[in-house]
Amino acid sequence: MAPGDIVRHAEYPQWGCGYVIRAQKTSSDVFFRWGGKRRIDAGEPLEPSRASGVEAEFFSLCAGLSARSWSRGHHSVYAIELDRAIWKNRAFRERNPGGASGDCLYIGVTGLTPVERFERHRVGTQSGRFVRTYGLRLRLDLVEGFSRLPYRIAACMEPKLAAWLRAQGFAVWQN
Repeated sequence: MAPGDIVRHAEYPQWGCGYVIRAQKTSSDVFFRWGGKRRIDAGEPLEPSRASGVEAEFFSLCAGLSARSWSRGHHSVYAIELDRAIWKNRAFRERNPGGASGDCLYIGVTGLTPVERFERHRVGTQSGRFVRTYGLRLRLDLVEGFSRLPYRIAACMEPKLAAWLRAQGFAVWQN
């Protein structure tokens, strides 16, 4: 396995294809399309794979970044749970026409830690109106692995994760 290879993790097929950022004797750093950035031990089952279509475009974006850019990345995609009272807002309902079987969420990208960004939202500094009014708590469990990323990757993943979460039954606001 070498940097730039496209792989799949046999035990976590839900992560989709992954781009090998760095390969060492004991472990590899891999960015999985739906599993985020992960350190994979050498003994774990990674299988060669191929990317096509939209996935191939995404991995060409990954290939345009150096290993140093990946290691210095400090941007995160974050999710904040919103109070269901947000359904009173017409713009939110229009963005989520199918309704929601799950929670209501705000999805964003930050160069701060998600906790610092949430606090800024809450006090009204650089705050989205929905989070300031309806924000309940961070939901980092929904975006695990999507932290410490280069900005271009985090910004690319934000709308993709929002769409994926909508498909999972969540109502999502994302700018």
